[in-house]
Amino acid sequence: MSPSGDSIRRFSVSDRAEHWVQMISFLALAVTGLVQRYDGAWLSEKLISGMTGIEVVRDIHRVFATVLMLAVVYHFGSAFYRKYVLGRPREMVPGVADARALAGSLKYIWGRADRPPAQGRFTWEEKVEYWAFVWGTVIMVVTGFLLWNPIATTKFLPGQWVPTSKVVHGGEATLAVLAVIVWHTYHVHFAHFNKSMFTGKMSRGEMVELHPLELASIEAGDHPLPAAGERRRRLNRFIPIYGFVSVVLLAGIYLFVTFEDTNIATIKPAEQVDVFVPVETLPPGAATTTIVPATTTTTTGTTDTTVAAEPSWDAVVAAFFTPRCTGCHGAGVQSGGLDLSTFDAAVAGGDSGPGIVPGDSAAGTIIKKMESGTHPGLLSDQELAVLEAWIDDGAAESAGGGGTTATTVSAGDTWDGAVGALFNPTCTGCHGTTGGLDLSSYDTALAGGSSGPGILPGNAADSLVVQKMESGTHPALLTADDVARLVAWIDAGAPEN
Repeated sequence: MSPSGDSIRRFSVSDRAEHWVQMISFLALAVTGLVQRYDGAWLSEKLISGMTGIEVVRDIHRVFATVLMLAVVYHFGSAFYRKYVLGRPREMVPGVADARALAGSLKYIWGRADRPPAQGRFTWEEKVEYWAFVWGTVIMVVTGFLLWNPIATTKFLPGQWVPTSKVVHGGEATLAVLAVIVWHTYHVHFAHFNKSMFTGKMSRGEMVELHPLELASIEAGDHPLPAAGERRRRLNRFIPIYGFVSVVLLAGIYLFVTFEDTNIATIKPAEQVDVFVPVETLPPGAATTTIVPATTTTTTGTTDTTVAAEPSWDAVVAAFFTPRCTGCHGAGVQSGGLDLSTFDAAVAGGDSGPGIVPGDSAAGTIIKKMESGTHPGLLSDQELAVLEAWIDDGAAESAGGGGTTATTVSAGDTWDGAVGALFNPTCTGCHGTTGGLDLSSYDTALAGGSSGPGILPGNAADSLVVQKMESGTHPALLTADDVARLVAWIDAGAPEN
């Protein structure tokens, strides 16, 4: 903070470099985070497409989240260095003088004072913004860890913590962006264009106007640096203390980003398995032929599958969305205002318009999202074809009467025949080939993971997969009918093919 002619140096190269890192990280996190929260907006879709897809957007977000955490570790060290080694006063801690300055600013704004209050190195406005950034960073790091490591989260906390963290994380991000746009932009770029964070210096005239108390303190020599010998002794203590603390913090960041491999690497798209049972084509007039999901009842050695000739919401379509979509678009969490847990709610849609328009599949937002290819969860091509045909035929809520026919087909209830498809893609997104519990193949499903065997043929009660589904606490759950089918298959010996 030394005078140099008509200018006074306020920020070092280190301060300015830190500001640039924080600024770039914040902008990158804001863009890549908000397009995920408001994924239905046309601008979000354009930006996601421009970044080649949602997975790349998520990778960018995680990279800059890591950069931001590293910058926080550096900032902690620089603040400690200024206070302990250089003996600087606690310039950013609010005090009584800031309360008086706030009152003086309000009087000036209301016309009850001729001039704004005189302030020191940092004004009360700058301190408010700084501590808001600190508080926001704490919230984002905590909720970000829960979202980055959802499986570990649900081992220690109720499953509701994950969607709750998503809401808090997105809300704080929106608040932070609005604060920067309104508060920071106004005070730093409009009320007075402050170039000191870019140049490192401020003119004497600007100091008189904005920081007169600091200028007076500099000219009076109120805060001289400690003697060289004392600074050296303090530095010798500072290095091991900050070195130890930074190692602990860096280890914490490493655990943060590597705790769950499934949330670091981009997950390869799950293999699409045909979960439909083609109904045998019957002679004209005998029955209507279509392809719809199978609903089953188990008997000894075989499975009798009853298939509706014409799909309906209750018999077919609801199963497309539960539980694959209702985790984000359900009765509890309605991302974008969309609820796919009931027929009426799906038709009503959300913030972007009606979800389903009976008779016109192209007009509903659900089909538009699926066909865009940019949504995080997508139906298969075959499911999408059934959904479009159902909507164009009038989107019947339930089957019965009016030209529908029922046809019964039989198939062995085996892993290859049907059971394996229960887990794909509902479960294999997290429990695939990336390590731990793997439900992508029969052998690995039986082997299980660190908690024990996944499937015990002939003993459904002791099978880990069944226990998780029946507990009701797992983030993704099979339907009650699917769990019953799984239990019956295991108790029958869990045949593979």
